[in-house]
Amino acid sequence: MSENRNERRQVKFRVSDDEFERLEQMATEFQMSVPKFCKMKAQGARMRPPKIDREGAFEVARQLRAIGNNVNQLSKRANEGGAVPGEELQVIERELKMIWQQFSAAIQK
Repeated sequence: MSENRNERRQVKFRVSDDEFERLEQMATEFQMSVPKFCKMKAQGARMRPPKIDREGAFEVARQLRAIGNNVNQLSKRANEGGAVPGEELQVIERELKMIWQQFSAAIQK
């Protein structure tokens, strides 16, 4: 037994190819492995698939990080007594609105 595991017991069961395909499909919808999905379902977990896919979430996070970097640079400039051009703030505001629209559209699906 691996020392990193908290669980001491293992449950094994057999399924047909069709059943496994269905379990795999459902687990993918919830962005988890088949064993983890089966364990949660067996424990009676109420589950809803995420409204945004994993790649979409990573893309939104990447875009937000880029905007955060821009905001940090503008904050540093302002704290050093430099001017912060209004057009740069408007660009950031437009980018945030665009990301919000993409995110809102994704969770409406």
